[in-house]
Amino acid sequence: MRAYDPHNNLIYLTNRVARQLSNLLLSRMDHEGYLPQGSHLGILADLVIKDGPRQQDLALSAIIDKATVARAIGNLEREEMIRRTVDPEDRRQKRIYITERGRDLWRQARDFSQQTIAIARRGVSEEELLTCTRVLQRMYHNLNEQITQPQNLSNE
Repeated sequence: MRAYDPHNNLIYLTNRVARQLSNLLLSRMDHEGYLPQGSHLGILADLVIKDGPRQQDLALSAIIDKATVARAIGNLEREEMIRRTVDPEDRRQKRIYITERGRDLWRQARDFSQQTIAIARRGVSEEELLTCTRVLQRMYHNLNEQITQPQNLSNE
């Protein structure tokens, strides 16, 4: 039996890869004069896909706690990247919409993101990348299912 190596632990590795991708992306954007925070980019990405969600739905989608989303939305609104409007179905709720300025930042982030991924995947074949992506998507689905349906929690 091999000794346990925490550096080969899936949680450790995926966390480190995600942090390095984020760090490189944000440093490249900072170098070019763009200063977004990581959570801001995730929110903008979600809004590009589906504009007009409620703030609480955005927190679920972005996998960020509500307080962090509230702060990020406040910052993005001050920077005129998004706008909030009252939800016509429930006046207590707000709908979040991306502005043209937010779309411009997202396009820049997308371009920098593609460059960052190109650096990360050096020496990785298309087949390996596709397999890795499929495995990570399956794992995300499995974990998300457990989180959204806690009655399914088990040691499977």
